Amino acid sequence: MSDMRISHTGPLLSPVAGRTDHIETDVPPESFVIPADVVSGLGEGNTLNGVRVLSRMFGMSQAPQRTFSAGGVPVAVAGGEFVVPPEVVKRIGNGDENRGHKILRSFVTHARNENIKTLRKLPGPHR
Repeated sequence: MSDMRISHTGPLLSPVAGRTDHIETDVPPESFVIPADVVSGLGEGNTLNGVRVLSRMFGMSQAPQRTFSAGGVPVAVAGGEFVVPPEVVKRIGNGDENRGHKILRSFVTHARNENIKTLRKLPGPHR
């Protein structure tokens, strides 16, 4: 049992800033990490709301999930990111993990572009 490690999926809720990758953890092989800016953007600037959106979209719990598994992949992640487990990646790709990863990469790019468009339309700060 010494090769069993805790793997993380779902939201990474932490005071560690997004894009800093200071949290050392394991994720299941073939997982997909959605960056913190995308999670927050989906929640209209609120990370917890973004977690709710992604959890519903992927049919997952809003709570972080930790499981014992062999062969976890050590990664450095940041607070506010969201780990999509391999079974969900595969489901997104209609049974094909590679296709699922490709779809999720496109999703991240699209979500970022939409967030940028939204932010550009917002009024400036009030005096």
